[in-house]
Amino acid sequence: MSGRVFRFAPSSTSRQHPRHLFVFLHGCGATAQSMIPIAFRFQARFPSAALVVPSGFNPDARGGAAQDWYPTRGLNCDNHRERVASVLPDVEDLVRREQTNFGVPANRTVLVGFSQGGTVALEAVKGPGCLAGAVVAFSSRFAQTPARGSHIASRIHLVHGEFDSVVSRVYAERAARVLTGLHVPCTLDIVEHDGHELSHRAICLGSLRLLQGIYEGRRATLH
Repeated sequence: MSGRVFRFAPSSTSRQHPRHLFVFLHGCGATAQSMIPIAFRFQARFPSAALVVPSGFNPDARGGAAQDWYPTRGLNCDNHRERVASVLPDVEDLVRREQTNFGVPANRTVLVGFSQGGTVALEAVKGPGCLAGAVVAFSSRFAQTPARGSHIASRIHLVHGEFDSVVSRVYAERAARVLTGLHVPCTLDIVEHDGHELSHRAICLGSLRLLQGIYEGRRATLH
């Protein structure tokens, strides 16, 4: 694994120990720094959350400071899942290490990803065990749609631009149908007039759905 990892303590001064851990995964050919403003937007709604913003694992794919999580040259439907799978052990190691560092369990961890980072987040929670309690995926898709009988222990919140020409909204709509069929808690928001972007409206919707999901989870444990 290469690249920098940015860490931010909770903004709430009344809580020394983080209640949640949010891990932010940037898009293709971007940088960890590009996700820091988005991370702070989430922390404004979750002041007791610690933030981790890592750099992608494939720094040579684009050159310079821009990084990918996995190579995109020659990427197609046949090798997409394989390429994502090759980086998942490093992603899991990163998340588990940060969970230990901050003392936050998996069920209070949230993966937030945009584009390629969202794909990594979605694929990371398909495996056995629970890596994160929730995923917020912006303008993303599964590398391979979950198979019938799959067990996913995370809540999934999908936010997608109506006019996304890089990752079609069709992928998000298909994922929502499949996840619902698997009885995985899932929300889907198609943001009108948005393309392949992290707009103010999209970020607000993603953080709101996450808040609503956490509230619903708490309420369910009270009955």
